[in-house]
Amino acid sequence: MSLNKQNRKPEDDQFDDLLHVCWPHQECSSCLKQGPCSWCPTSSTCVPNMYKIHLLAPISNADICPLWSERWELRARCLGCHVSTITLLTCIVSVCSTFLVIGLVAVAVKAGIEVQRRWNARSDGWWKAWKLYRGDWWSWRFRLVNLREQDDSGEQRPLLGDA
Repeated sequence: MSLNKQNRKPEDDQFDDLLHVCWPHQECSSCLKQGPCSWCPTSSTCVPNMYKIHLLAPISNADICPLWSERWELRARCLGCHVSTITLLTCIVSVCSTFLVIGLVAVAVKAGIEVQRRWNARSDGWWKAWKLYRGDWWSWRFRLVNLREQDDSGEQRPLLGDA
């Protein structure tokens, strides 16, 4: 037994002292009124919490609550009995993702405005690249299109051909 006392850390003694202070409380409001205590709602236990930011204790200690599955439901004094760790993290992620989406939409709008500005500033002949081709099959294709357009002479051609 004396060997066990020698190997103990000061944090363990502090935890044991706080356990005696926190453990007897059976409701959230009285638990959070005590010093560094936090409330685990599923098991209805008041547990010692020696972390600087009490509500974020489950991130570094998975065994903060007696039931492992309820660790993200931890309540702390800073936000009271109605706000859990998962609620706080959900709120933070939602706000950050909303700002990210708004930022991406703003960047897309700015890019669209820039593309439109450049589109309107282009010269009129920029798309006439066919003038650069030599007079081989490309010019033959345009002559064929022009012959078909001139062949109509104002009358409608039958849809099924020359029948």
